Amino acid sequence: MKSGLWLTVFLMIPLLTFSQVIQDLDFIGPANEGHIPVLKNNKWGFINSQGEVAVNFRSDLIHNEKISSKTDVGVDSQQIPSMRDGRIIIKKVIDQIPYYGFIDSSGKTVIEPEFLNVSNFNNGYALALKIEEKFLGRNDLLDITIKSYNYDVVLIDREGEVKQYLAGPFPVGISREKLREAPRIEARWVSEDLIAVKNPEKKWGIHKI
Repeated sequence: MKSGLWLTVFLMIPLLTFSQVIQDLDFIGPANEGHIPVLKNNKWGFINSQGEVAVNFRSDLIHNEKISSKTDVGVDSQQIPSMRDGRIIIKKVIDQIPYYGFIDSSGKTVIEPEFLNVSNFNNGYALALKIEEKFLGRNDLLDITIKSYNYDVVLIDREGEVKQYLAGPFPVGISREKLREAPRIEARWVSEDLIAVKNPEKKWGIHKI
């Protein structure tokens, strides 16, 4: 009797495993690097090719109902989350300003959200807008510090280290009203080793990577 019971349980194990497939998804995107973006209850996550959750559902992954122009490679050009070179873009709002970084294939933050915009990775590199703060003085009467801000288009590696400065500086105002949308990264890969980036004068420059 006991052996028959254990045999029944053993035969049910594959069925129990199969029944753990994720249900009630709102959207399933295309697979990339073995990871599939899925949407559920307004949160995105990733499953692997075995149907297991690889990145838990979260609200900071990048998606857009409408995407920007074809020359923009930043976050506004991303319709759904995507894994590229083992990295996924995330967003974090700090003092009402959105900043961007990356998680890895397990959901761990590997590049802190500190850039005003980023592109997806391509052959181990991504473009990012790195902000620079400059102290101009202090108004003691109003008790405020006066600063100016610029950003540069930089090339970062998979750990977030800046490898090259490509264009800039671009002046920018750091406020909710002025940064409701991320400044664009207007660039395109010319070849595997060459990238074209638009500078503050709205002219294109070609850079060797």
